[in-house]
Amino acid sequence: MLTKIKAVCLHSMTIAWSYCIALAGALASIIDDLADTLGDPGVKDQISAAVGDVKTTGRILLVISVVTIIARLRTLRRKDQCG
Repeated sequence: MLTKIKAVCLHSMTIAWSYCIALAGALASIIDDLADTLGDPGVKDQISAAVGDVKTTGRILLVISVVTIIARLRTLRRKDQCG
């Protein structure tokens, strides 16, 4: 199983970390809807008090993740071309 995870991440901890950030961003983006579905608006207020606007935070995390993955893939491609 660990080898499959390494293969998906192209043997790069940077890409693995970016996947974790993307997951956190996706969860943050849907936490409002999830809290409403569960019928507990207090959770939404507590999270908003801790990190601010949850949807904006989620989108920022997703953008950071995408930029990091693109940059790392670029350097991996450059390594393959050089050697």
